[in-house]
Amino acid sequence: MSLSHQALQSVSPNGDIVSGSWDNTAIVWKNYQQAYSLTGHTQTVWAVLPLEDDLILTGSADKSIRLWKDGKQIKTFNGHTDVVRDLAILPGVGFVSCANDATVRIWSMEGECLQVLYGHTSYVYSVAVLSTGEIVSSGEDRTVRIWQDNECIQTLQQPCVSAWTVAALNNDDIVVGGSDALVRVYTRSPERFADPEDIKLLDDLLANQAIPSAQVSGIDMSSLPGPEALEKPGTKESQNIMVNINGVVEAYQWDSASSTWIKHGTVVGGIGSGQKQMYQGREYDFVFDVDIGAGPEGSLKLPYNLNQNSYEAAQKFLLDNELSPMYVDQIVDFITKNTQGQSLGETTSQYQDPFTGSSRYTPSGATSSPGFSSGYMDPFTGAGGYHGGATPAAPAKPAPQSTHTKKVLPLVSYLSLRQTNLEALAGKLKALNDEQLPDIQFTPEEWTMMQRLVDYLQEPSTGSLPEDGLLLLVKACQTWAAATRFPLLDLLRLVALYATEAFLSAIPNSKVVDFVAISSGILDAAIHTQVDKTMETNSMLGYRALANLFNHDAGRKAIATQLPQLLSALQTDVVLKYKGKATKLAISTLSLK
Repeated sequence: MSLSHQALQSVSPNGDIVSGSWDNTAIVWKNYQQAYSLTGHTQTVWAVLPLEDDLILTGSADKSIRLWKDGKQIKTFNGHTDVVRDLAILPGVGFVSCANDATVRIWSMEGECLQVLYGHTSYVYSVAVLSTGEIVSSGEDRTVRIWQDNECIQTLQQPCVSAWTVAALNNDDIVVGGSDALVRVYTRSPERFADPEDIKLLDDLLANQAIPSAQVSGIDMSSLPGPEALEKPGTKESQNIMVNINGVVEAYQWDSASSTWIKHGTVVGGIGSGQKQMYQGREYDFVFDVDIGAGPEGSLKLPYNLNQNSYEAAQKFLLDNELSPMYVDQIVDFITKNTQGQSLGETTSQYQDPFTGSSRYTPSGATSSPGFSSGYMDPFTGAGGYHGGATPAAPAKPAPQSTHTKKVLPLVSYLSLRQTNLEALAGKLKALNDEQLPDIQFTPEEWTMMQRLVDYLQEPSTGSLPEDGLLLLVKACQTWAAATRFPLLDLLRLVALYATEAFLSAIPNSKVVDFVAISSGILDAAIHTQVDKTMETNSMLGYRALANLFNHDAGRKAIATQLPQLLSALQTDVVLKYKGKATKLAISTLSLK
């Protein structure tokens, strides 16, 4: 079975399987052998739904849903305005779909959209259907919603950023998989209710969520009702109100099932107060509550003044709370959104990076800018890393102009991407290894193997590659969480350059393009309109690894066998999707090769 095929679902009791892929096709497998392909979508096939009589539905990033019979397309369902994410059978009616356009749609098999369900405020990732005919959906707005007769009858708030997937069990219990790496099961049967302590823990997590004031901008705190508003019943499911309780704005949502107002967060950012707030003996314009998934312990405090550089505030917050510096852009965005468009003070110097220890990661190959030391800017700052200058350096004298015109094109040799700081990289890798779950964490013996691999890469011309360390690296690139995978991918790009043949032999099924594209998240990035910091960093390192393979004849031959997949990986809106120069440079280098 092809490594590149992602969406899987059993067709029928006979064991047939349907897979959807980033190569724009779906494949039907019989007895674990490819029977035929479904070709017609113009972008990634993100959802597959097998029906009776060899009928198959597919949903795609091209915004369409298609119906197939015996390998031939017989109908197209158009209506969604963004990526189609999931499909589910709705007995007696047709089927249900959801998409990144924040809607759930009900369809007849004849091709008619019977109803559009509005309620979600962001991407809807998953749908399921209960035996009662009720529809369940989940998405990136922190909710799971239950729909009956085209109305949302219940909203299950989730204490995480995204509810990635939802499923209905045979007993109509609802299973939710969240971005906080937890699975939660909801039931209507009292005999299966969780212990009161567990229910209280969930309620506390929900109540302690921080709601950015940007989501409720324009509200005058003095005009908000007091706690007496909670004594009046809501008028519909999921109705939201804000209440001023002792100067704190709390958000509540009406739950029709229990006929109560459920607190689902505290609005942060100081709506319309205009007053200084005290924190640790100092006054600040804002003291934000930042929810980092800290559980029942509550949120962390982020103090901020309007005349302060938002990057400085974000970096200090991360340092004080021993959080990964990879979150700096996310914290800056949080500050920007929650200062309600007020002007920030001008800074007197260039961006000063306080993360100059070995644990700091920045995409390698970025260009130098004023305020930074010159030379190579290593992804794991330390020796050879960058350091913010206290004052801008005096401009250097211009170099003498050469009368010789440098010839750039055509390229007559393959470019390699080899710079790194392996000592700092190893330190970061060890720190992240300590954070992994026990079943995927490197044991002391395995860590020794990984250290030998790092030692080899320090001087690859004087030793032989330790194959046991390479196999561990390949495995970890598939099992570690995406947010912690970047040092592994950085090692991978070096192995691709210095030990190409060994690298190719260690890849499952020898499909090197598939392996790199999946493990680095290039495929995930391809289906998103925007990419986050983790996705961009990993994709950049994946493109670098593919580029380095061209420096060896065996690498070029391996890539030639998967040239269509490589071209698909490069068919992305680089200018608009990726912000970092290092990512654009990596893609440009690969394209040139």
